[in-house]
Amino acid sequence: MREKRTNWDFSKHIHTTEIFKSNNNQIRVDEFKQSGTINGYIRFVNDTCGLSVFGDFGNWIFCRQFHPSAESYVCDHYWCEKLTIGSSQEISKYDSDATEKELKEMIESGLEEYGYQDDILKEGKDWFKKLLSYTDDELEYTYEAFRGSNPTSIDYENIPYVKDTKVRLKIIFDAFDEMCRRMKQNSKKESNE
Repeated sequence: MREKRTNWDFSKHIHTTEIFKSNNNQIRVDEFKQSGTINGYIRFVNDTCGLSVFGDFGNWIFCRQFHPSAESYVCDHYWCEKLTIGSSQEISKYDSDATEKELKEMIESGLEEYGYQDDILKEGKDWFKKLLSYTDDELEYTYEAFRGSNPTSIDYENIPYVKDTKVRLKIIFDAFDEMCRRMKQNSKKESNE
């Protein structure tokens, strides 16, 4: 079982699934809710156009269907990409502490792990040390890191810039994983009978 992203516990939620068919289209509606209340309510609507999620943790539109299965789990980065393509919702925010931590890791050993050596390694470490003074402000940091006088020898993909996914979206991903976990649990029960 994958590690949960949040402390939200869906294990006691009621999960229902309805499937509607018309012509060549199938719509699958999965709902999570606590017994006797509507707190923590989430509705997942899958159709041929993609996945829409509604409820207490916001409304999210993805440009791909979600097919829960016993073998599946949710890849956060993949689903964030599908959310960004499908809508203009803000999915994350700049995390100055995590960016600073990654910069320090790159200075300590990360640049060597990426194969930087000799003068290019020294230049990269010096530049990353300079970037540490800008991490508190996202605009200053992004300017210095990506538009400033950065060394041409440093690959842009190696420049730390950390964004933290919003908690409400992490809760949605935990609910996705809970659906898959329950399907796996049910398939084990059925195979033992």
